[in-house]
Amino acid sequence: MPINTELHCHNSFSNFHVGEDEPPYDCDISIRDQLERSYNLGLDAIFVTNHNTLDGYHQLLEYKNDHQKFKNIDVFPAEEITTNTGAHVLAYGIHEAISPGLSLEEIIDEVKNQGGVSSAPHPFSLLDALRDDAKKCDMVEVFNSNNVDVLSNARATQFALDNDMIQVAGSDSHVLSTLGRCVNVIDSENNLDDILHSM
Repeated sequence: MPINTELHCHNSFSNFHVGEDEPPYDCDISIRDQLERSYNLGLDAIFVTNHNTLDGYHQLLEYKNDHQKFKNIDVFPAEEITTNTGAHVLAYGIHEAISPGLSLEEIIDEVKNQGGVSSAPHPFSLLDALRDDAKKCDMVEVFNSNNVDVLSNARATQFALDNDMIQVAGSDSHVLSTLGRCVNVIDSENNLDDILHSM
């Protein structure tokens, strides 16, 4: 069945985890507001991809489970990890946070060890981009709604086609109004293992 999935979003638990060279403030979205907007948009599943932490995932899951209204929204673990070069990589389906500052290869190995899936977010953006190293990931984010230049998304799409990679889109929401701006429709049962396999 088609699952409307948000694959790249942040909440306030991403604050103070972005990195030493970046501002500590990353996002002002509360877990309550994140679930309310997901509910209003009809999302079936969201992966919380806070920077360099799984904080925010467990809290969101607990809040969801305490409020019947959100029972049909599944919340899954993920993390946006900063590599030793400053580039970002997304890890889906992990259960322990992966430390920032590792090489891309080390991060991908750890994602696989945890049974997860890796993705290259905004691979050709002006900052934090993996560029050609994106081919080492399982998937590539070909559309990031926060990219300020149109060419970086077009380049990511062409890169994915040239390298026969799985293509996904990400809202990369740091403010509430952008949550759900990019929705991936995944043909899957709505559980973590099936969604990861289908991706």
